[in-house]
Amino acid sequence: MISSIQRKVIPRLVAAWLLLSVVLGALTFWTESRRVDNLVFDLATDAARHFDTPANAAMFHGDPERHRQALRRFLDQTDFVSLRLYSSEQRLLIEVWKAGNDDLAAVAAAHRHDFPAAGEHHHNQIWIDDTLYVQVLIPLISSEQTIFGYLEGIYRVAPQTQAAILHRVRDALLHTLLVVALTTLALYPVILALNRSALRLSAALLESNVELMRTLGSAIAKRDSDTDAHNYRVTLYAVRLAQALRRPTDEIAALIAGAFLHDVGKIGIPDGILLKPGKLSAAEFETIKTHVSIGEDIVGESKWLAKAHDVIAFHHEKYDGTGYLRGVEGEAIPFNARLFAIVDVFDALTSQRPYKPALPLDQAMRILAEGRGAHFDPAILDVFAPLSPELMREYAAADAARLKACLAEFERRYFSRPVPER
Repeated sequence: MISSIQRKVIPRLVAAWLLLSVVLGALTFWTESRRVDNLVFDLATDAARHFDTPANAAMFHGDPERHRQALRRFLDQTDFVSLRLYSSEQRLLIEVWKAGNDDLAAVAAAHRHDFPAAGEHHHNQIWIDDTLYVQVLIPLISSEQTIFGYLEGIYRVAPQTQAAILHRVRDALLHTLLVVALTTLALYPVILALNRSALRLSAALLESNVELMRTLGSAIAKRDSDTDAHNYRVTLYAVRLAQALRRPTDEIAALIAGAFLHDVGKIGIPDGILLKPGKLSAAEFETIKTHVSIGEDIVGESKWLAKAHDVIAFHHEKYDGTGYLRGVEGEAIPFNARLFAIVDVFDALTSQRPYKPALPLDQAMRILAEGRGAHFDPAILDVFAPLSPELMREYAAADAARLKACLAEFERRYFSRPVPER
């Protein structure tokens, strides 16, 4: 069965193989084509050298028509199908063709060259009915190293030579593609192993971050109320509500972190205020409020925990703008914070505290309804209301082990990456 890593690696390797095959194949074809050009030009040049004799050089002097028969004999002795002789002043002297090459003559007429200097040349490839021709223009050099004329010829590449050339290009392309394929296959297990190793490290790091979140949140909750059950319940309530609202995965992951760490800033509140059994004074309440900014500072030190910021910073804001610390209202409050405010108050009402008993569901929901549009976002509250009985049944009376198991399942779903098999 193909693993998740293989499902990711294989398409990427195939894409890389195709890309390299196209790029290297094109480069190989271009290189081999240049070699073919040089090869067929050399063949044409070798044939032209037979023309460079004292007797044939005389064709460039006097009446060139006297040499037409000699040129035709030269065509019969070589693979040239056409010859043009030019004077050293680049004036056409004579032109001869083998019979039956009218189509080639029409095509060749469109391929004229500039006259090259000594030691240079110009050539073109021409294909007619699967036959390869090379049109060359070569300066003819005398023993005194001067140009005494120019030979322009169209050289027919022999079928066996043409086949050998095509086979050479084909073999070079096949070899290149084979090397790329073998290299890709050789790299596949290496890349697979590296990806597995990277995913294991990533999964371990992610688990460490989740454990840090869980440990930090639990430590603060236990300091505040001797139990971390509140953190687990409000987080589970928040996730279930977010699922009912069909929120995206990354937003729910941020909600889990924010819900579990919502009161992390209370670590900076003195025990005399945090654990005071009676009513707080106005000054003490102002001190309590600072747990919001302290919490922001704490999670701001960690890129991973920073996703909890919205809930930590805004969970005491109210929909009508009368909350703290910023006093923002309506949709200016981040969505996760508006959602969390509902479940946080719901759990506070339905849970037993040292200073109060747990309220029954109907009474708690009446209190929430009274805060509709004032404390709470009406749209989110309307989704929560019919969901609340089910949440109460599943989590309100659940023991610590059950709560931790349920949260662990959500953590795996929204945070963890599966550790690949070896």
